[in-house]
Amino acid sequence: MAQSTATNALAEPHDVLAPADATLARRVATVVAGTFLLVGVLGFVPGVTQHLGDITFAGHDSGAELLGLFQVSILHNIVHLAFGIVGLLAARQGRTAVLYLLAGGSVYLLLAAYGSL
Repeated sequence: MAQSTATNALAEPHDVLAPADATLARRVATVVAGTFLLVGVLGFVPGVTQHLGDITFAGHDSGAELLGLFQVSILHNIVHLAFGIVGLLAARQGRTAVLYLLAGGSVYLLLAAYGSL
């Protein structure tokens, strides 16, 4: 007996990305993840990070500054590295790449709003 159209519609996923969209999402996620990995590594490089001897594990009192502009701590660098690794793993599939970009963008948007208070 043939299945009804309604049953087939329920069985087919509706959130499947078109191949071009999946490829774009994967590429963007890879670039974003690579950028976070680079920033995380550079946060530990003397010369690129000024006053590296004054770095603290966490908190706002770290004297280390990436490129002399952005205050960094050990935890801050580790979070960037972890976010980059997660991004590279997520970039392996289109759906997970989109989820990574949306979730990560939301988190950083909330952090920006919190930081502006």
